[in-house]
Amino acid sequence: MSAGQSSTRYSALIDSMARPQDVRGLSLKGLHVTMAMRLCALFEASGRDPVPDLAQRYRSIEAACAVHGLVQTIKQVWPEPFLVNRPCCLAMTPDETTLAALARAAVSGKREAFSESIAGFVRADRHEALYNATIHAVALIP
Repeated sequence: MSAGQSSTRYSALIDSMARPQDVRGLSLKGLHVTMAMRLCALFEASGRDPVPDLAQRYRSIEAACAVHGLVQTIKQVWPEPFLVNRPCCLAMTPDETTLAALARAAVSGKREAFSESIAGFVRADRHEALYNATIHAVALIP
């Protein structure tokens, strides 16, 4: 990719992030992943473990642990604090929009699209751990 193409690609990405996305446009799995991030942030702020609530929500302890594992992986590999909106908010943060794109790529099995979504943002050596955690979570979300 030439410098001009790269610049255009990043400009388009920044422009799209400036326009908040709406959670109502997400797939069900994308919505579950986004809401799980929001719930985990609320629980973390209150000092509570989110797994019991997630297990009740998904009717599966395994799914809850996988989603919580994804959240923990994101906290480790994301280059800055992951920003979320309140659970009642329809607008998504740029981080949530990126996460939804990652979930969409993982559900579709498009590994290259997954890496392209975070190229230049998340270090390349961290993509594999994030991809594996995302695949595991979306596979177990009902």
